[in-house]
Amino acid sequence: MPTGKVAANLARVGQMEESDALQVLQQSRRQMLRRDAELEMKNTKYNMSKLQESWLKIMRSAKTKTLKKQVEIISQNHERDVDRRDAILQMLDRDLDEAEEQHQVAVRTHLLNVDRLLEIQQSRLLALEDDFNKDVQTLRKEFDLERTQIQEKHALEKRELMLIIEQVEREEKSREQADSTDYLSQLEMIRNRNIEEDHQMKSGLEQKIEDTRTKCKEKLQHYQNTTESSTADYKDDLQRDALLSKQVERKLRQVTRMHEQIQHWKLKISQNKQDCEERNTQLRTEKDHIAKHFQELKAKMNHFRTEEKKRLADLTQNARNCIKSLNDQLSLAEKILKTAQLCRKFETEREKVLPCYLSRELQTEFEEGNMDFGDDTEDLKKELENVGIDEWSYLDNFFKRFNKVKLDHLAIEQEGKRLQKENLQLRSILKQFLDGVSVNEDVLSQANPLLVVNGKVNLNHVPHKRIGEKKVYVEAAHHVNNMTLLS
Repeated sequence: MPTGKVAANLARVGQMEESDALQVLQQSRRQMLRRDAELEMKNTKYNMSKLQESWLKIMRSAKTKTLKKQVEIISQNHERDVDRRDAILQMLDRDLDEAEEQHQVAVRTHLLNVDRLLEIQQSRLLALEDDFNKDVQTLRKEFDLERTQIQEKHALEKRELMLIIEQVEREEKSREQADSTDYLSQLEMIRNRNIEEDHQMKSGLEQKIEDTRTKCKEKLQHYQNTTESSTADYKDDLQRDALLSKQVERKLRQVTRMHEQIQHWKLKISQNKQDCEERNTQLRTEKDHIAKHFQELKAKMNHFRTEEKKRLADLTQNARNCIKSLNDQLSLAEKILKTAQLCRKFETEREKVLPCYLSRELQTEFEEGNMDFGDDTEDLKKELENVGIDEWSYLDNFFKRFNKVKLDHLAIEQEGKRLQKENLQLRSILKQFLDGVSVNEDVLSQANPLLVVNGKVNLNHVPHKRIGEKKVYVEAAHHVNNMTLLS
């Protein structure tokens, strides 16, 4: 018992020493990895600074080229603007000449219109004077007619009144003679009544006469007022006519002066016409030249636009295809990350700590000479050195894990097939056993499984192959990593 305990303690001490050695080896490897990472960071910074310097040189050269192209474009645009402004000045000169001609035509038409207006004004004044005379004559006729009518009416009313008075007196006298005998008592009353009626009639007639007189006076006053206002208007029109006649004389003098100026400007126009014809011929030739140049530039610009449009269409199509491919890659990457998160739950403790083997660590160990595999060391060094560019080694860990999962999947499929085959064999053995227990014609016609010959059961047992008979292939990197961990 003591010897067994001593041996167990020695074994534990050996295991503890081995675990300490492994921890020391892991710490040294971690320090080595940190140094390698720092060296890699320094190299990347240095290379990035070099790349930035070279990229700045390329950008400067490209910027100078673009600036030169822009300067050429700006100079061409400036020349076009100068040509365009020269053409505009020539067009303005031509428009100025046309405006001068239009001004002369407008002046002539204005003078003609002034003459017409003077004629119209004179005819209007004559017409107004005729209308005024006609109105005066009509007013006189109306006044005389109204006066005669009033006088005739007054005489008629007076005659009627006199007849009425005479008739009343006759009636009174007849009544007085007829009733003098019978109505003496009422004579005085009738006389008084007649006297009163006479007075009333006289007062009424006097009132009517006064009313007619006032109406006549009012009519006369109204007529005088109307005739006074018309006479005053007539006098004002005479004064205005005198002023307008003076203005007409002044305008006639101005017209004569304008005719003299027109003759003077006609001479100037005839002199300038010859100069303008020569200038117009030169301008026409320049216009034809500019139009030809414009057509050429327009054709070039249309050709340039079509090319740029094609380039833009190609660029948009390529951009869409690129965006589509990037979206597909993004969806694929998201799917990969999701599956990686799901697979993370099913990883072992060793895979969580060290999911993939590191070929760069092995390469450093090969270079230092810590590992020796005999004749295969040179081949392994070549394979480890041929890592390529870092850009091509981004997905190495992914492919390593994918290969590992693929191998596990294949192994599980093979194990499932083996188990299915073994299950079928066991089912056949169980069926044979059940057939041996039951007795019927089918069982008796076939080989009896319960018949024992020389200590052997007559069962159709087919021995199945184990999975251990297959050869297992392990990658060299896994094998080297495991060997280093064990050592």
